[in-house]
Amino acid sequence: MASILGLALPVEDPILIFGICMVVILVTPLLFERFRLPGLIGPIVAGVVLGSSVLNVLERGQAIELLGNVGLLYIMFLSGLEIDLSQFRKNRDRSLVFGVITFMIPQISGMVIFRYLLGFDWAASILIASMFASHTLVAYPIISRLGIMKNDAVVTTVGGTILTDTVALLVLVVVARGYEGELNLFFWVSLILSMVIYIAAVVYLLPPLARWFFRHVSDGGKSEFIFVLAVVFIGAYLARAVGTEPILGAFLVGLTLNRLIPERSRLMNRIQFFGETFVIPFFLIFIGLLVDVSVLVSGLTAWVVMIAMLSTNVGTKWISAGITRRIYNYSKAQGWVIFGLSTCEAAATLAATLVGYELGIIGDDVLNGVVLMIFATCILGPWVVDRFGREVARQEEEQLYEPRTSPQRILVPLANPSTSETLMDMAAMLRDNKSEETVFPLTVISEEVDIENTESYVAAAERLLAHAVVHAAELDIPVNPVTRVARNPVSGIVDAATERRVSDIVIGWNGRHSAQQRIFGTVIDQMLDQSNQQVWVCKLDHAVSTFQRLVVILPPMLDYNPGFYEAVRSLKHLAIQLGATLHVIVVQDDVDRFRQQFQSVAIAVSSSFMAVSWQDLSTKLQEMVSDTDLAILVSAREGTVAHERSLEQLPQTLAGLQVSFLVLYPSEKDMRSFGTRQPLGLPRLLAEERVVFDLATSSYAETVDVLLSRAIAAHDPRHDRLLQSLALDDVGYASECLPGVMISHARVQDLPNTQMLLGIHPQGVSHEQSAQAVHVIVLLLSPATLTTQDHLAQLADLARYFTHGESLDQLVACHQMSQLRDWFIQQDSIHG
Repeated sequence: MASILGLALPVEDPILIFGICMVVILVTPLLFERFRLPGLIGPIVAGVVLGSSVLNVLERGQAIELLGNVGLLYIMFLSGLEIDLSQFRKNRDRSLVFGVITFMIPQISGMVIFRYLLGFDWAASILIASMFASHTLVAYPIISRLGIMKNDAVVTTVGGTILTDTVALLVLVVVARGYEGELNLFFWVSLILSMVIYIAAVVYLLPPLARWFFRHVSDGGKSEFIFVLAVVFIGAYLARAVGTEPILGAFLVGLTLNRLIPERSRLMNRIQFFGETFVIPFFLIFIGLLVDVSVLVSGLTAWVVMIAMLSTNVGTKWISAGITRRIYNYSKAQGWVIFGLSTCEAAATLAATLVGYELGIIGDDVLNGVVLMIFATCILGPWVVDRFGREVARQEEEQLYEPRTSPQRILVPLANPSTSETLMDMAAMLRDNKSEETVFPLTVISEEVDIENTESYVAAAERLLAHAVVHAAELDIPVNPVTRVARNPVSGIVDAATERRVSDIVIGWNGRHSAQQRIFGTVIDQMLDQSNQQVWVCKLDHAVSTFQRLVVILPPMLDYNPGFYEAVRSLKHLAIQLGATLHVIVVQDDVDRFRQQFQSVAIAVSSSFMAVSWQDLSTKLQEMVSDTDLAILVSAREGTVAHERSLEQLPQTLAGLQVSFLVLYPSEKDMRSFGTRQPLGLPRLLAEERVVFDLATSSYAETVDVLLSRAIAAHDPRHDRLLQSLALDDVGYASECLPGVMISHARVQDLPNTQMLLGIHPQGVSHEQSAQAVHVIVLLLSPATLTTQDHLAQLADLARYFTHGESLDQLVACHQMSQLRDWFIQQDSIHG
C-alpha cells in the first residue's frame, strides 16, 4: 500500500476524505477561474488527479458514490425546478423538435459507425448509440449563475432533455430485456402502465401535498427544505421502481414543484445554495474518479473506441445544435449554448454502460471509452457554455424589454410581526429581477408617545425591522430599514414615500370592518387619499408561493388611469414570479380592449378574459375563486374616472369569501400609457357619482344646485356661496364654450383636489349668456391653493373636448357611463 508522508493510500479515514473533498470544492473552482476556465471543471480534474490511476489518494467508496449520485439527481431536479414553465409551454413544440433531432441523428449515426465500421453486433451498436443520443445537464449550474435559465434556447434544450433521456433509457431497457429474451407483451404493458401511474401520481398528488405542507408548517423554512429533499429522492427511487431511471424522477419532481417554489424565495435560495456548494461538486469529483488514465497506454483498440465515441458524440451533437439554430433562427451564441448543454454525457450514459457491461453486451474497451468520453464532454460542455453563455447574457441585456418608467422603490410599512414576513415576500415578488433599488421596510412611531415609553416603542420597532432585514437577506434582496417619528402613521408613511421617491407601497390589512372605516380603515384610507404611488393592500392567508392562478378584477374605465400600464406590467410580472396564470374579469366594459392592452405589455403570461356585470360579480367570485387562487381587485381612488361606490364594498366582499386577495391601486403619476386610451386630462376625474343624466330641472341655477350637491353638501357653508357665483355668475366665472354647452368654474377653499361634475339636460335650460338652450353643463372646481394660471390651464384643457359642435348631439344622447366614456374616447382620438 502506497503512502504520502506516512499516510496510507488510498485514504480510508472518512473524516479526512470529507476534508480533502471540501478543500477540492473550495480551491479548484477559484484556481480554474483565475485562468479563465469554468470553475465547474476544477472538481472533475481534481477527481482524475486524486483518483486511483494517478495519485491514488481517493477511491470510489460508498460515501463518495452516494454523494455523487445525490449530486447528479440534484442537477436534474434543479433543471426542472428553475425552468420557465410559461416559456416551456410556449416552446414545447421547439423542445419536441430539438429532442427528436438531437436523439435521432446521434442514434442513427452511432448505430451505423459501430455496426458497419467497427464491427460491433446490433445489440452493442444500438446500446452505444443510445449513449450519444442522451445528454446530462452538467453545465446547468453555469446557466443558473449567468441568469439565462429563461432564455429561449436554454428552455428548448432543457425541455428536449425530457425526450432524449426518456427514450434513451427506454432503449436501454428494451436492449437489456431483448438480450435476456424477456421482450414480450407483458413487459410492454407493465412498463407503460407503471410509468403512467407513476407520472400521474407525481403530477396530481405531489402539488396538493406540497401546497398543504407549505401552508401549514412554518418553522423558519427548515421543514420546507427537508420536505423538498425528501420528495426529490423518494420520487427518484419510485422512478427506478417502475422501470425507468431516477434522474427522470428527479426532473419530474422539479417540474411539478416549479410553480410552488418561486425564484425569489427563501426556500429557492436554500435549495440552490445546498446544490451549488455541496452535492453538485461531489458529483463532479465522482466523475473525475471514474477516469482510468492507464487505459490510454493499454493499446490501440482503446484509443480507436474512445476517439470513435468522442468524435461521434461531439460531431452529432454539434450538427443537431446547428440544425436547431437554423430552424428557429437562434443567434450563433445560442447555438453554441445548445451544443454545450447537450454534449455532456453522464447520467443515462453511465446507466447504459453499467447495465451493458454487467450483461456482457459491451466489453472493457467500451467501458473505458465511455468513461473517458464522459470526462472529455464534461470538460468541453461547461467550457462552451461558460464561453458563449456570457455572450447570450449580454445579448439579453441589450434586448428591448418592458422597463419601468422610473426606478422601482418599494416601501413596506410594518406594524404586525406575524405579517412582516408575508409582506416582505410580496415585495420580493413584485421587485424586478433587473432592479438595483433597495426595499424600504418602515416602522412609524407616534410623536404622542410618552417620553418614558419612547424607548420601549423604539426597541419594538427595531425588533420588527431586524426580523424583516434578516428575512430579506434570506430572500437575497437589498433593504434599507427606515424608522420615522411622526404625528400619526399616515403622515409617517406618506412622508417616507415622498422623501425616498417610492414607486410602490405594500401594506397589510386584517380584513376586519368597523363602522368608522370607509374601505379598509383610517390609516389605509387616509394613505390612499394622500398618496399617488402604486399601492398594494394585502390580505394573505397563505404563503405567497402556493397560489396557482391570479383572478384579476378590472372595473370599467380603469384604463383611463395614468398608472394602468404599469399596473398591468406589475400583474404580469407577479404571475411570472409565481408561475401562475391570469384570469381577468372585466366588469361592464369592453373585454377585447383590455385583452389588447394586456397583450401590448411584452411579458408572456397565459391569460384568459371574461366579462361580467356588477350585479353578477359577487356570484361569479364565489363560484370561481378557490383556495389556490389569489384574487386581485384593481381598484381606483376616489375622485378618479374609474371610481364607483361599488369598489368600496368589494374588499369586504372578498374578505367574506375567506380567500387571500390583494387590492391594487394604480399610480396617479404621469407614467407610460396605452396611448389613445389616455384622456387629455381632466375628464379622467369624472367619476360616476359626479355625472347626472336626463336632467329635468327648470332653470340653470337649479341645475347647478343639483350638480354642486354631488361634490359639496347643501349644508356646507361653501355651497350657497358657490351656487351664487356659479349659477348667477356674479363674479364672471361662467363662460360659454360653444352653443349648447356651459362650463362654470371656480376655485374653492378647503377642496383637497380638482373635481369635475357634468350634467346632461335633453330638453335644455336657458342661460342669459347663451343664445340657445344649454344641454351640457360642466362644473370645474379647483382647490384655492391652485394658482390662477394652473386653474385656467385646466379650464383650457377641458374646453377642448367641446370644440367640435357636430359631436354635441352624440353627447346629449348619452344615458349611461359607458356611452359617456366612449364619447370621451372619441374626442381623445380627434385631439390626437
